[in-house]
Amino acid sequence: MLSRQILALLLVNLVLGAPAQARLLTSRPITPGPACIRPVPDIDPRRSLFVTELDVVQNAISLEDVLGQLARESRIPGLQAIDLWDQWWDTQNPSPGLGLGLNCDDRTNLQGDPAINGFPIECPRNAGNEINIDPFDPSSLSFYEPIALVNRMDLMPDDGSNCGEYRVIFARRSGENNALRRNLLIFEATLPNPQPGCEADGCRAVAEFWARLSRVRDPLVRANMLRGFYLDGLPTRGVEPVIRIAHFSPGAGQIRTNQFLNTASSPVDWQLREYKLAMFCTAPGTQCGLQFVPVTVKTNPWGDLFSDTSTERRARPFMRQLISQVDELAAPDLNRFFNVIPDEFNAGQSNSQGSENNYVSHFDPSGLFARAMQRRLTNLGSNLTPTEVVRRSQTQSCAGCHRLSNPSPANLLGDGLVWPASLGFVHVTERNTDVINSALHFRISPALDQVFIPHRERVFEGYLADLPCVQCLSLPLTGSGTPDFIAMPVSSRGSAAQAPTPDEIMALDVIRKQGRSRETLGGPRPVH
Repeated sequence: MLSRQILALLLVNLVLGAPAQARLLTSRPITPGPACIRPVPDIDPRRSLFVTELDVVQNAISLEDVLGQLARESRIPGLQAIDLWDQWWDTQNPSPGLGLGLNCDDRTNLQGDPAINGFPIECPRNAGNEINIDPFDPSSLSFYEPIALVNRMDLMPDDGSNCGEYRVIFARRSGENNALRRNLLIFEATLPNPQPGCEADGCRAVAEFWARLSRVRDPLVRANMLRGFYLDGLPTRGVEPVIRIAHFSPGAGQIRTNQFLNTASSPVDWQLREYKLAMFCTAPGTQCGLQFVPVTVKTNPWGDLFSDTSTERRARPFMRQLISQVDELAAPDLNRFFNVIPDEFNAGQSNSQGSENNYVSHFDPSGLFARAMQRRLTNLGSNLTPTEVVRRSQTQSCAGCHRLSNPSPANLLGDGLVWPASLGFVHVTERNTDVINSALHFRISPALDQVFIPHRERVFEGYLADLPCVQCLSLPLTGSGTPDFIAMPVSSRGSAAQAPTPDEIMALDVIRKQGRSRETLGGPRPVH
């Protein structure tokens, strides 16, 4: 009979090949043990990355589930889901509004215009009328239905400081048949790593959960699994629920809106905005508040900063910053080029129509800014033009990705690259469906289908393939069971804390993100 050592070497030869066998022949004697042979990961991206199957998303979660869970977690007596809704949309009305919190004219710039971060915002906005509707009534055109559940593990920092983002998208039902009455909401939660001592490997339970969805045939079973993940987490693996206040707070995720609610008397442009949740108290156990706070739209510099004739004091510092990003913007790959925009340059709204966020319309290709950028391109040996660099920067903004950079001869990006198409202002739509493997799905954009999701699939399958056979174990992340709160000064009303301002929330967000790796599993790009 063959000895155990010879049998083990034969197995190594079959699994690893002859070179590995040669190395092992000169090493210490082999101790028998289980072989770790992992199947090549092969996930279904429409089950494990971007879920739009109607039978799944519409049975998994509702807007009332999301806002209700946040209200309950706050432990604020009497706070209901509808109260959070009303406070959220009243931020787009002028003061005094409902008296629930911030209004859009509470902060102004030097010119006296309503502003966020010193850049003007539209105030009021038609969406402020949403305080008068019931978003939870399925029989109403004002009902907000779920249209997508999204796994963005590709946004996990490569140091494993969190497990990426997990999103849920809602659309106002009126938009299904009325192109002028559309409003979409995107809750983008950053999920903590349950085993932070294990770095990236600590997120394996999250990855294995989403991978398992690919193997489940019954859509209602998948809906129940996703419902549990979003609202309860994976308790036996230490994974928190996706829907928690802290996951949308400074230093974590965000809530974004994509708005096009028109009236005959008040037509508006398509506009995207961004919010943070702020739980603020004077101290634990005291009277607290919970509010949606409007903040800057990230990677969305104010358009006039691209102009050589701008009188904005931040224009020259912005130009120096963008020139420092030319190397990154010159990458010859749609999934790899990016730019870092410090928050001091970001505006509080991103318009998908008009010139405000059309950066090329502000840019002078023969001006001083362009000439400085050309010198940098020449030093790099790049054939790109300054205008192509500006177009690439525009793709990284919300308005650019959703509309302004849709393919056309005028929007070529150099290196033969053309930005892939959205569905006209959105990347997943409530207005159309497709049949995929006999199941009805909300339609996604060519950009997602042909460019972004295939990249995310490669990244996710690569992470699964690289997981070690033996799970890393470290002290699990233990939460207090209460939401993260911001300590605020006592107001003149007594023990109640004053609501934080957008500036305070944005500053805290920057502080909490300092030191975090910019490189993610999916590459250096932090958006899309």
